[in-house]
Amino acid sequence: MLLLSFTVRNHKSIRDELVLDLTKPTLRTLRPRSGTRWAEHVYPLAGIFGANASGKSALLDAFSYAFAAVRRSATSWQEKPVMMRAPFLLDDESADAPSGYVFDFVHDDRRYVYGFEVDAEGVAREWLRDVPSTRWRTLLDRDRAAGRTKLHPDLRPIGDVTARELVLSRAMLLRHPQLSPVALGLVDAYDAMSVRETHRERRLASITDSLVNGSITFDDIVTLLQVADIGVDHVDVQEDALPARVQEVVRSIKELFEGNVGKGAEEADTSEAKPTLLFEGVLGEEGSDAVVRNLLFTHRGGGANPPPPFPLHAESDGTIAWLALVVPALEALRRGGLYCVDEIDSSLHPHLLEVLLGLFADPELNGRGAQLIFTSHESYVLSPLSDVTLEPEQVWFTDKSPEGVTLLTCLADFPRHRDANVAKRYLTGRYGGTPRLAPSALARVLAPGAA
Repeated sequence: MLLLSFTVRNHKSIRDELVLDLTKPTLRTLRPRSGTRWAEHVYPLAGIFGANASGKSALLDAFSYAFAAVRRSATSWQEKPVMMRAPFLLDDESADAPSGYVFDFVHDDRRYVYGFEVDAEGVAREWLRDVPSTRWRTLLDRDRAAGRTKLHPDLRPIGDVTARELVLSRAMLLRHPQLSPVALGLVDAYDAMSVRETHRERRLASITDSLVNGSITFDDIVTLLQVADIGVDHVDVQEDALPARVQEVVRSIKELFEGNVGKGAEEADTSEAKPTLLFEGVLGEEGSDAVVRNLLFTHRGGGANPPPPFPLHAESDGTIAWLALVVPALEALRRGGLYCVDEIDSSLHPHLLEVLLGLFADPELNGRGAQLIFTSHESYVLSPLSDVTLEPEQVWFTDKSPEGVTLLTCLADFPRHRDANVAKRYLTGRYGGTPRLAPSALARVLAPGAA
């Protein structure tokens, strides 16, 4: 899956329609011009910058919600009494208004647009179109108000769907011959990394599973740590048997997390990360042979004997942040797809951030066209000092209106200045996206007798 654009309306702090566009100005038609490929006309990187609480995370959460709806609305979401959603709540109308999500993407070298609208009752509208030659073709047209769910005549019928499930989600469940590959191509290509500590720990725990199943190797981990100059020479996995009673408790916790994925923003993190345990190890196969797996790191030392290995919890925040970010990035680069990271600069040195961005920016390293969308407060990557050059179309800013509504603007929308220091202009508020601070208000809480 190659993402061209994403549109969202009425999700958390996003009230009005916002469009994050990843296409280059060279794409002027529905398909790439002859002799060129899709990847040549789509940016592999997009950075979203803005003040705290300006809506950066809300935008990435909209991605997670939309992907979760396609994956789960026909299965686990059916157990819920109401439609899972997270509308804007700071006015009198939006809570009852539909929320909308639209993906413009490429799957198997064909362009698709898939969108849906949901409200408290369920799915209000859903549509899927593709470009088989030179014009759009409608594959799915669903409209609750008109009582219509229509598929293209060339597609196998899907049968009845409930009010709270997406047709594309049902198609995945039924392995529909035409729609299921499109749905799987969309959701399986998505991964996300949240700044939340519990999410980061779950992602680190899943690394041990990846080592065991072979999707990454110990050499991969050591190389990634050596790139960061962390001083690790060797990585291993320690396996300890898990007592039967503990297995039951752990299994209950995992089921709880699996039930939470896909809830509204007020209830749970909608990330697509694999649910697992809130500690370093992971539960193996069910049964008496279940184990806790822990990563062990052996560092370079100056003594005659090698130093003892350290468990993950003894490593620095920087090491943990780097591993949690870069291992999913490596997997995305190897298979292609979309990787979304919230607050990518958290606990990372700017030069390490550059390394990560550079992996996606380099077409030789990123041969499968993987894409990275990230949020950040770090203006270094916008400065002339950075080795990674972001075009104006790759830089986005979030801001908030007085009504608490998230606004999204692109650097390309502002007048261009030759050799302008974008980082400096951003920090001085030329593009918005910077906090309107009032430090003088602290005098009230620090004044004698304030407590």
